Amino acid sequence: MCVLSERLRSNRSLCEQAGVAIIYYVAFGGFKKGKIVKIQTVEAIPIELPVTRPLKMAVATVSVRTCIVVRITTDDGLTGLGESVLARYFSGESLASAHDLITNVYTEVLIGRDPGEVNTIRTLMRRISVHNSGARAAVEMALLDIIAQAAGIPLYRFYGGRARESVPTIWHVSGGTPQEMAAEAANAAGEGYPLVKIKVGSDVDQDVASTYAVRDAVGDEVMILPDANQGWDVGDALRYMRGVEDARPGFVEQPVDRSDIIGMATLVSQSPVLVAGDEGIFDAKELLTYLSMKAAGAVVAKLMKAAGPLGVRDVFAVADAAGIGVHFAGMAGQSSISAAHGAHLALAMPNLRFGSGISPQYLADDVCEERFLPIDGHLFPSDAPGVGVTIDEDKLHHYRVDT
Repeated sequence: MCVLSERLRSNRSLCEQAGVAIIYYVAFGGFKKGKIVKIQTVEAIPIELPVTRPLKMAVATVSVRTCIVVRITTDDGLTGLGESVLARYFSGESLASAHDLITNVYTEVLIGRDPGEVNTIRTLMRRISVHNSGARAAVEMALLDIIAQAAGIPLYRFYGGRARESVPTIWHVSGGTPQEMAAEAANAAGEGYPLVKIKVGSDVDQDVASTYAVRDAVGDEVMILPDANQGWDVGDALRYMRGVEDARPGFVEQPVDRSDIIGMATLVSQSPVLVAGDEGIFDAKELLTYLSMKAAGAVVAKLMKAAGPLGVRDVFAVADAAGIGVHFAGMAGQSSISAAHGAHLALAMPNLRFGSGISPQYLADDVCEERFLPIDGHLFPSDAPGVGVTIDEDKLHHYRVDT
């Protein structure tokens, strides 16, 4: 751990590159000639979006995605958008709790404040509310959208510029027989998806069979990432991981309960394949804890876990210093708003060893005028200023729900 801490100190520039204060100074000092811009309105809009089919996981089956959309406007007419999927089984948040927190608590902090003070606002939100990372993430996304628009640059340039031409993303297979999952995975590979996530975490023997069926269907070039969603105990998890060694998964994601760090450490020490932390690792501090206990060989980062893009960037910095790979995931069925935000950040982060899991393609409909969707298994963020998506007001009204 001392070595890791030293490496983190020596890599501090990773966190300071494209720093918010510097870019904000250029954006508002250069483009606005020193004018102080203030937040005028904050909206928290709860929506429910239909998915193309139920998404089956070890902990839940999702038939509709509940999301909070945040829209912030400034006194000079800029509008920033943010959004988070809210799932009680994941972060404990609901539409009602996020709507109340943003409307009745965060708004008091935000109104009249300079949106460029995003680091200060991030700290204030963390101090006045415990957890609630999804709600905080949606607010932070909207602020960063405003800052990049004011500078006249796409968000990926705000994060330091392109590290790649596009963002590879994933197709999920779940809830079927091994043959059905293999057929779906083969179709996804044929459409250009370079990664396939396999939902496992129930019957070990069937999950092993499904994993090999998927590997045989997609060939050697597609990375497969089994995700157990905390579904096993240590014994079953180890049996599965030893059973699928020859299928060459990139990692196995969160095999045991998020609270079982000792169990994760046991798996890391005994498993023949990499073990990745997801539900147990929300932010950079938690990643440091896991690494200090040798309880993760890879990490799954998410906007709604790390309370926004700046928190995700901290996770990347810790992972870089520790020499472990990152899978920058989304939530299957997220809207085009958070998908575009995630893709801009993923475009700029060098360490994307396990690709992305940004997954708006599982929605049957969306709230944006033009949907942000993968093309041949890859995402291409807009070059327009900010996040580059526009709300469809009719659809936003249609999918809005009473909290």
